Amino acid sequence: MSISKTIYTGLHSDSEEFDINNLITSVLLFDTVLISNPSILPNLVQAIGPEGLLKLLNDNRLSVVGGGPSAQANYDYKSPGFYSNRPLDRPLRFGFETIYVDPNSPKNHSAEERLLIDLKREKEGFSIEESVVNELHAKILHTMQVIDGGTLKYSAEIRDDVQNKQGLFVDLILDSLARDTGFPIHVLNINLSIEEVSEEIFQINTNLGRLLNINDDVLHNYLKKIFFEITGTSLQVQRMKAVNAAAGLTEAQSRIISKRIDYLSRLMAESDPMAKFSRICKIAKTPELTKGASISIDELIELRDSTEAYAFRDWLHNSAELTDVEIEEITSSWNRKIGEMLQGENAKGLRWLATTGAGALIGEFTGTITSGTDFFLDKFFPSMGPIGLVTGKYEKFIRNQESKN
Repeated sequence: MSISKTIYTGLHSDSEEFDINNLITSVLLFDTVLISNPSILPNLVQAIGPEGLLKLLNDNRLSVVGGGPSAQANYDYKSPGFYSNRPLDRPLRFGFETIYVDPNSPKNHSAEERLLIDLKREKEGFSIEESVVNELHAKILHTMQVIDGGTLKYSAEIRDDVQNKQGLFVDLILDSLARDTGFPIHVLNINLSIEEVSEEIFQINTNLGRLLNINDDVLHNYLKKIFFEITGTSLQVQRMKAVNAAAGLTEAQSRIISKRIDYLSRLMAESDPMAKFSRICKIAKTPELTKGASISIDELIELRDSTEAYAFRDWLHNSAELTDVEIEEITSSWNRKIGEMLQGENAKGLRWLATTGAGALIGEFTGTITSGTDFFLDKFFPSMGPIGLVTGKYEKFIRNQESKN
C-alpha cells in the first residue's frame, strides 16, 4: 500500500468528546483529514459553520469515511455484551472472543442513510439547519470513502500472535498492567500465557492474581482492557490501510504497534507527527481552545499554507526525535532572548524596525509577539528553526480565535 499524509481520526479528545484542537492540529499537519466517525458532523458544523465544512470538502482537505459495521467484534465472557456465546466444554476465567459480524445484513443502514441520520442528529443542544443538511449530505457523499466492513477481520492476526509471537503478546499485557496499576510487574515471577481454547475464543492463563493479591474480577477487568486494546489496534490498522492513511492511532495503539517489527507497523508508528506536535505544545505551554469554541477556517488554512507551516511539517516528518529537555531549552531560550532584547538599549530601535520592516507590534516589555513573528524568526533567531511556528504564528492563531468566542 502507499502511505499518504492523511490522518484517519474521530476528532475527539481522550474523553471521546469532539475536540476543536484536534481539528486544528489535523488540518495543520496533514494534507487530508478523514473523519472516521460521521456522528461528530453536527459538532464540526457548530465549530466551523457549514461554510467552513464545505470549504474543507471543496478543497479536498477533508473527507468522511462511511460503510457498514466492522466484521469483527469483541465479546467478554465475564460481562456479556450484545452477542450470545456458544457453549464451551469448560468455564473460562479470563476469556474473550473475537466474533464475526455480518456487515451486509439488511438490518444495517446504507452509508447514505447513516450519513443523513448523523447530519440530522442533535448534539449538545445544537442541530444543523434543515436547509443546509441536504447540501452537506450531497457534498459529503461526493467525496466519501467507503470501507467494506466485510474486510475488517483481525482474528487471523490475533491467532498468529498467539501461536507464533506469544512473547510479544505477553509483553504487551505486562507493560500495560505495569502502566495501569503501578505494580512492580517486571520484577515478579509471573506465569502468563494466551491460548485459543476454541475457534476465535481466547483465554489468558496467569498467576498474577495470587502474586498481586487481587481478586479475579479486578484482574479480569485489567486483562479485558488490554485484550480489547490489542484487538482494537489491529482493527484500526486495517481501517487505516483501507484508506491509505499513515496516521490515526491513539497513544495506546501507537505503543502497541511500535512493538511490532514488520515494516508497515514501523512506518505507521513513525509517520504520525501528532505525538511530536503535542509534546512540543505541552512543553512550550501553548494555549488550547476551550470546549465549544468556534474558529475561522479561512484563517486556519492561511496558517496551514504559510511558509513556516510547510517547513514545520517537513521538520516533524523527517527530523530526529528531540528530548523534552531540548525542546524546553529551545523555546525558553527564544522567549528569554526576546524579553532581553525588548528591555535592552536597542528595544526602541527593534520596535521601530519590526514595525516598519514587518508590520509588527510588540507588547511593551512582555516579550509577546502579536504580529510579524516570521520577521523575528528569519532575522533574529534562526536557531529557533521550524519549531518557532508553535510559539509564534500557531499560538497567535489560537489566541485570536479565543478572543472571538
